[in-house]
Amino acid sequence: MVLSLPGPVEEALSRLEAAGFAAYAVGGCVRDHVLGFTPHDYDICSAATPDDTLRVFAGERIIETGLKHGTVTVLLSGMPLEITTFRVDGAYSDGRHPDEVRFTARVEDDLSRRDFTINAMAYSPRDGLVDPFGGQEDCKRGVIRCVGAPAARFGEDALRILRALRFSSRLGFPIEEATAGAVREGKAQLCHVSRERIAVELTGLLQGKDAVSVLWQFPQVVETVLPELHPLLSGPDWEKTLLTVNAVPRDVYLRWAAFLRLCGPAAAGSADLARGILKSLKMSGKIMDTVSELVQLQDAELRPETLQEMLMRVGPERLGQLIPLRQAVRISQQNESMERIAQDTEALKEKLDTLLRENVCCTLAQLAVNGKDMAALGLRGSAIGKTLQELLLQVVRGQLPNQRDALLNAAKQG
Repeated sequence: MVLSLPGPVEEALSRLEAAGFAAYAVGGCVRDHVLGFTPHDYDICSAATPDDTLRVFAGERIIETGLKHGTVTVLLSGMPLEITTFRVDGAYSDGRHPDEVRFTARVEDDLSRRDFTINAMAYSPRDGLVDPFGGQEDCKRGVIRCVGAPAARFGEDALRILRALRFSSRLGFPIEEATAGAVREGKAQLCHVSRERIAVELTGLLQGKDAVSVLWQFPQVVETVLPELHPLLSGPDWEKTLLTVNAVPRDVYLRWAAFLRLCGPAAAGSADLARGILKSLKMSGKIMDTVSELVQLQDAELRPETLQEMLMRVGPERLGQLIPLRQAVRISQQNESMERIAQDTEALKEKLDTLLRENVCCTLAQLAVNGKDMAALGLRGSAIGKTLQELLLQVVRGQLPNQRDALLNAAKQG
C-alpha cells in the first residue's frame, strides 16, 4: 500500500531517516488514509530520542511538547508535526497515565501499547505499511478491536472505554465482542477520567453517524459517567430520546439538546437538569446556554403565521436551531406521518428565510422609534423600555405599521 503524504510529513520522515533514525507516520492519520478519509493532522514516531529530534530539526521552529514522554512538535512549512520516540509504557497506577515510559528501537513495540488495532498502524515511504495487529483488515471488516487483551488496555487507561464508543459512533463500526464485553465490565474505571475528557468523548459520540446504535447498546456506560440520567435510561423515554437524537442534524447543540430533552419530569425541569449536567462536564457557557434554552423551548408551537413573533423572542440563530429540534421531537412521538412533519418543517424554514431576507422588524433596533423618542414624549426610566417592547410586539403581530408617526401616536395614547 502506498499512501500520499503531505510534503512536510515526507520531509520530516526523510530528514530523520537520513540522520539514521527509522521514522513513520503513525496512528490516526494512517487509519484515515486506509479508510479513504483526509487526515486532519499527522503524528510521527521515530527511533530518534527527543535530543536527536532537536538536532535533526535545528533551525526549525520547535515546541518542546512533552520531552518527558518523548514528544517534540516541529513546524515545517507551517504544519505542526508531533514527533515521538518509539516507546513502551510502564504501569498505569492512576488508571489514566503511565508512571514511566521507556524508549525502544522497534516501531512494533510502540504500536503494541496503542488502544485499537485501527490506530496501531504506521507507514513510511521506505517500509510501506507496518501493521502487526491487523488494523488494515479491521478497517476493511469495519470493527473496533483492542490491541491485545481488552481488559488490560482499558485497565491502563479508562478513557479508552469512551474512545471505543466514540470511534464506533463516528465510523459506524461495531465493537468486537471481547472488546465490547470489556467496555461493559470496565465501566467503573471511568471514575479515573476527568470530566473535561468525558465531555469531549461524549460530544464526539453524540455527533457520530451511528450514535443511536452505540447509545442503545451501552446505556450502562452512559449511566456511569452521567448518573443523573438513571431515571431516563431505565424508563420509557429512552427510546424517544434516541429517536430524537437520530432525527436532528449532527450538530453539537442539537445533538446535546436532543439527548437531554427528557432528562427531567418536564421541559423546565429538563432544562435545569441539562444545564447542571453540562456544567458538571465543564462545557462552555455557550453550550450550556444554547442547549438549556433549546430544551426549554422543545414544545414550542411553531407556525408560519406566528414565526415572526418567535423570531422576536429568541432571535434568528436559536429559531434556526429550534425548527429541526421540533421536527425531531414530533418524529419521536410517532403519532404523525413523516410526510406531514416534513411539509410543516419545510414551510417553517421557508418562512424564516423570507423573514430574514426581507429584514422584517423583529428587534428594538429595527423599530422606527427609539428611547430618545420615548423620552421626548415624557416617559422616564423603565417605562421607556416597557413602551418600546409593547410597540415592537404590536408591529410583529401586524397591529401597527413600523412607521415613526404611527408608533409615536400609539405611544402617546399609552
